[in-house]
Amino acid sequence: MNKYNELIYNGTPRNEMIEIYKFAIKVRRRHGYGQNRISQLIKSRFNRDILSNTVSGWLYSNNIPYNQEETQFKPKPKPSKKELYNFYIKKKISSEKLSNKYKVSTVIVINWLKSYNIKVRTHKESMNTDLIKKELSDQKLIKPSKPYKKLSSEKAYILGVLCGDAHINPKSIRFEIRYDEEFIKEFVRYIKKIYGLNYNYHFYKPRNSYVLYVASKIISEDLMRYGDFNAYAWKIPKAILNSNNKKVMGYYLRGLFDSEGHVDYPYVDMSPISKGILKIPFLLNKLKISSKIYKCEKYYYLGIRKQDNLRNFRKLVNFTIIRKKDKLDSIIK
Repeated sequence: MNKYNELIYNGTPRNEMIEIYKFAIKVRRRHGYGQNRISQLIKSRFNRDILSNTVSGWLYSNNIPYNQEETQFKPKPKPSKKELYNFYIKKKISSEKLSNKYKVSTVIVINWLKSYNIKVRTHKESMNTDLIKKELSDQKLIKPSKPYKKLSSEKAYILGVLCGDAHINPKSIRFEIRYDEEFIKEFVRYIKKIYGLNYNYHFYKPRNSYVLYVASKIISEDLMRYGDFNAYAWKIPKAILNSNNKKVMGYYLRGLFDSEGHVDYPYVDMSPISKGILKIPFLLNKLKISSKIYKCEKYYYLGIRKQDNLRNFRKLVNFTIIRKKDKLDSIIK
C-alpha cells in the first residue's frame, strides 16, 4: 500500500479527495460551473464539505491535491517551550503571526501551545493586547503618499495658520472661517501638496462658515513637533526663526497674517492674544520689513507702515485672502 493512501485531508481520506478533485474538474469542463456551484454538487454527491476557496484553487490556480506530497506532509520542527512562551506570552505575538513565522497553520501553533500547557488566549483576550491595539490603530492611519518631514514653504504656511485660525490636537486639525473661501481652499491645497492626501471642506449653514476637518494622527504629529499652537501661548517655531530661506519665512508670515492680520489705511497690523507676536518684528526684519510693537492695556499689536515696508511686505509676504490683498494694493497705489 502506498504510504500516502491512509492520509487524511480535512477529514477526507486521500483517495476520496483525489476522486472529488477529478469530479470537480470534470464538472467544470462539461458545464462551466463556478466554485460555489461545484462545492454544492460535491456536498450533494460525496457528503463532504469542501470550501469554495479550495475548489477555486483547483479550477483557477491548478492546485492539485497531494501534488507536492513528498514535502507536503513532512513535519515542521517544533520550537521549544521557552521560545513559544517568550513570543506568545511575553511579547504577546498572536498565533496567526507565529504561524507565518514558522510557516505552519494557526491550528498547528495552537496545538504546540497546548502540548506545552501554555494557556491559549480567547478571541477577546487576543484583541485586548497592546500589540493588537497598536496594529488596529495603525490600520486606521492613512499614510501620506509623499515624503513630508522637510520644512517646505507650504508647510511653513500651514504652521502660520495654526497659530491663528486653525486648531490642532494630537489626532486632528479643525479649521473654520467665514466668507474667505479662497483661504481654506489654499490650506487644503497645501495639505495635499505636502502629504499627498485629499481633504474636503464644507459649508456649515448655521454659522455661515466654511469648515475643514483633517482627521490624521500622522499629520498632527508631524506639525506639532514644531511647537505649541495654543491661541494664548503660540510661539514662532524655532525652525522658522532660525531659517534664512526667504520663501519659508514669507509663507509662514502669510499664513499668520491671513489668520490674524488686518489692512487699515495706511498700514498693515496684527493683534493676536499671544505674546508670540513679540518675535514677529525679528522675522519681518530678516525680510527687510520694519515694524513696530504697540501695547494696548494687556495686549500687544503690531503695525507695518511706510511705503517701502508695505511694498516689501507685498513682495515677500502678501495675503492669500483676496479682500486683504486688494486693500494692500490700494494703499500702495
